[in-house]
Amino acid sequence: MNDENIHIGKLLKQFLCYWKIYIPIGIICLISAICFLMVTPKEYEFTARMRLIGNNHGMMSELKMLKTSGISALLGGSTSGISIEDEIIVLTSRTNMTKAILQTNYQMEIRQQRGLKKVLLYGKDVPFTVLFPEQFLDTISEPIKIKMTLSNGMMQSAKIQSELFETMKVQDQSLPCRLQLPVGTIMLAPNSEISTFGKQTFNIKITPLQKVYEDLYKNMTAGAEETISDIILLSFDNENKQRGRDFLNELMSVFNQYSRSVKVQEAELNAQFVRSRLDTITTELAYLEHKIETYKKLNNIPEPTLYAKVAMTGKQELESVILETEARIKMMDYVVEYMQNPENEYASIPAFEGIGEKSIALYNQLVLDRERLLLASEKGNPALLLADKQLAEQRKMLLETIAATRNSIKASLNELNKKNHIFNSQLSELPTQEREYIEMKRQQKIKETIYLFLMQKLQEKSLINSPDEQAGRIVDAAYCSAKPVFPKKLIVLAIAFIIACILSLISIYLKVFVFTKR
Repeated sequence: MNDENIHIGKLLKQFLCYWKIYIPIGIICLISAICFLMVTPKEYEFTARMRLIGNNHGMMSELKMLKTSGISALLGGSTSGISIEDEIIVLTSRTNMTKAILQTNYQMEIRQQRGLKKVLLYGKDVPFTVLFPEQFLDTISEPIKIKMTLSNGMMQSAKIQSELFETMKVQDQSLPCRLQLPVGTIMLAPNSEISTFGKQTFNIKITPLQKVYEDLYKNMTAGAEETISDIILLSFDNENKQRGRDFLNELMSVFNQYSRSVKVQEAELNAQFVRSRLDTITTELAYLEHKIETYKKLNNIPEPTLYAKVAMTGKQELESVILETEARIKMMDYVVEYMQNPENEYASIPAFEGIGEKSIALYNQLVLDRERLLLASEKGNPALLLADKQLAEQRKMLLETIAATRNSIKASLNELNKKNHIFNSQLSELPTQEREYIEMKRQQKIKETIYLFLMQKLQEKSLINSPDEQAGRIVDAAYCSAKPVFPKKLIVLAIAFIIACILSLISIYLKVFVFTKR
């Protein structure tokens, strides 16, 4: 009768009998794990934090309140919140990341054999400088590898490899020297701060810019630190401590520079529009002042303060509201006139609060996209024709939006004028000359209101260049973890142990059930 019970003790004793199999396998796996730890360069995690700045933060906040209070409220605008998702997209965009890559030479790796490891050198640790044209990284599509040997400051030999051209060899060159490659020229210059003695070998790898950007984009983590937080947390892994810190700090600096340049461009566009209207208002205001002065002399009208006592308090408040509403309508008319001018058919539209800021931003983006297409293609390009069609549709929608808003404000103005008519009846007994004088003064107030508003818009441009005007304030500059995040000793040893167990079981199984039966 067969015994179907499993005897664990017997199996364990039988397993121990094959120690000649699993002990060598375990030793080999352990040695392999130790060699892996000794050969693999250590990688550290780099972290940085940046707080997004709104309109209500910063030492210039009192001045910035002009943007949402005072005369600027005539357009009915209000500040909008910051979308942290949009800012993260801008921060990690190709434009900003490639600029940070170029400024930190992140696309180039220089390694030197030190013991069993190839150590990544960076900055002042490199005894030479590699220079190449700015467009060089955009033209190459495959990495370029250079194995170079220096001896007492002289380039003893260099081997250049790439899939773009056949392998090249250069010998006995004094630094600085030029390496003429089929894809461009690379210049090697000595670093005066570091002296090289003896024979040293360096491995240089120049990676295409797009490849570096894609690898960094996958490796980097960017997001809000908390669900409702306005702090962006950045982190990624790198071998060299200084290199990782420099890249993150440079990326945040580039992001702030980009955000400021966008604001400066928008402010300059608005300033150009405002200056043209300011000249017109100044001329009209000067003409009105001269007309009033002449009218006073011809009709012997006393000082305006005497007439202020005639108007009631309610009329003064009502006229103030009417002035604000008419100034608001006037600004809309200026924008419509600017858009309907054939010379501005493909020009950006200045943005003012209360007249469809999102629609204007979308229209201006379409204008920029069309300009890029026009630079890269001919006029008959289908993409360009589609952009023109989109611009025309967006312009039509924008004009309809402004017209609807204007009609709504106009209806409110009519109601205000009806109320004002009641107050005007109380002044009907005044002489004709006095009433004409009051009307001229009223027109003068309207012009002065618009003039002050336009002057304020010019002043806002200077606020854009304030030291505090930036998209994000750095909370934590980039810092690296105290311990390396890769390779981790416990994980490597655990994997080696699992592999040793699997290989041992396979070997014992083959010996017992395969080779024994044979």
